[in-house]
Amino acid sequence: MSSEYDFIVIGGGASGCAVAARLAQSKQRPKVLLLEAGSDNTDPLYRVPADRFKTFQEATMNWGYKTAPQNHLKGQQIDYSRGKGLGGSTAINFSCWVIGADEDYNEWATKVGDDTWSWTNVKERLKKIENYHVDIPEEGRKYISPKEADHGTSGPLHLSYADPWEKGLTDVFKAAEETGLGVNPDVNSGNPLGMGLGAACMYQGSRTTASAYLEDAPANLTIKVNSPVAKLLISGNKAIGVRTIAGSDFHAKHEVILSGGALNTPQVLMLSGIGPAAELKKHGISVIQDLPQVGKNLQDHCFSTATLLQHPGTDDRAEFEAMSPEAMAATRAQHTKDKRGVLSSLYCSVPMGWFKNDAVYNSEEYKALDKHTQEHLKKPHVPIYEIATHTPPLFVGDYVLQPTDSYLTALAFVMNPQSYGEVTLNSADPSDAPRVDPNLLSHPYDRRAMIEAMRKLLEYLEAPVFKQRTVKMIGCPASKSDEDIWTHCAGNLFSSWHMCSTVRMGKKGDEGACVDTEFRVRGLESLRVVDLSVIPLLPNNHTQSTAYLVGETAAEKLIHEYGLDRAKLPGL
Repeated sequence: MSSEYDFIVIGGGASGCAVAARLAQSKQRPKVLLLEAGSDNTDPLYRVPADRFKTFQEATMNWGYKTAPQNHLKGQQIDYSRGKGLGGSTAINFSCWVIGADEDYNEWATKVGDDTWSWTNVKERLKKIENYHVDIPEEGRKYISPKEADHGTSGPLHLSYADPWEKGLTDVFKAAEETGLGVNPDVNSGNPLGMGLGAACMYQGSRTTASAYLEDAPANLTIKVNSPVAKLLISGNKAIGVRTIAGSDFHAKHEVILSGGALNTPQVLMLSGIGPAAELKKHGISVIQDLPQVGKNLQDHCFSTATLLQHPGTDDRAEFEAMSPEAMAATRAQHTKDKRGVLSSLYCSVPMGWFKNDAVYNSEEYKALDKHTQEHLKKPHVPIYEIATHTPPLFVGDYVLQPTDSYLTALAFVMNPQSYGEVTLNSADPSDAPRVDPNLLSHPYDRRAMIEAMRKLLEYLEAPVFKQRTVKMIGCPASKSDEDIWTHCAGNLFSSWHMCSTVRMGKKGDEGACVDTEFRVRGLESLRVVDLSVIPLLPNNHTQSTAYLVGETAAEKLIHEYGLDRAKLPGL
């Protein structure tokens, strides 16, 4: 295998696969190397749609990170799963495709001073990613009706809706109407407000992941798996390549592109001598570039849960989960054969909605925010919280679910978090996990938003359409008081695995920025960061869509800068 390439991309997640594939597909056909720490993740068993909540339990596909103890949250060490192998976290996530509010992207463009990120431009770039199949089962068309013209239909990533829907799924939308939350026919229109249902990353009976970008890869794209990186190779102030933990060196003629994600990218930078000088010296790492904000500004969405225990037979999950081993084997064999049946419908729809909240707007915690943040939160399409349903029963308190039980678990998420955490090193050993302290719900505003979101969730679960089939609520606050809700949330909190902003992008003169709007690491040549670590704010969405967007955007900028779409370029 050659050791020199035009471009080296480190990390085969959503951003890395997108940028590597687009560069390799450009007219100039540059030599591109994609290095991935994990395996190729090609086993079709990992692509069964109904297993969307189980794949992350596969140890070979998950880095298995945990946070530092969150002492303000009863000492919880929260699961911080990150995907390992081609597809990255898209290979283990819950397959939800939602893109957020148009006004988030306009705010992003303003923050970094680059109109590339405005909604008008972002929307067109999202269409390059999507192959959006808008067909909705008959039972859901009253509530969900995305328009093909609003979405991409020829991108590499197939997106679709389960057919048929799970038994009782439409009750979610009836409940939203009954409780005044309202229904949104397309939460991916740029206005996410109302209860809706985004497409899932699946099609024709199989999950779709970022490895879709690598199908039919051109010969000039080399993919090397099982190649975890030890450090970047730097000569003077220029990145010239990368060294793997196994000791192999690969050199880049033009650029090294780091796409390790919001946890591993700052780790690799620091291991390479790029980051806060004090942190590097603590671990005996020579300082090449003192960038104090590397690893800082970590943001993430978090959520808490409540579950309705419902009359037996309300849904089909209990029957499926109690299936005999022989019947389950037959079901899986049939799905392997024709990709149809219950494994392509059950667990394959996760209704989600985004909402505003007057109680938050009227709170002292909101009024204490700076004026600009207050104004952003008041924009018409910017939500305060999210509700999702039809997830696994993540927390049921002291109740033990029985094989015949039906249940409906719902989640309440905080949007626009004001809490910030950090990623630092545990040691100078590249095989060690980074130390991650997200500091979730540490800001007073976030605590207020969490309390009000959970209160609304409890009211929503008391909708008449649910009540007629409800036995009792389990895994829930003792009451709707602030104190009881906070006690519940502080001991029952989960990350949404939407980590971002640890190598933040910024405009010229922004001293806290680590990369510029061209993704270039400040103070270094030929080194770019292309993943969720660069985004300057956490959008009100589920961030895999943003990770693809970052990869596509970086590819466009690099292709333009290097003239890769011209007929001929000397030197390449």
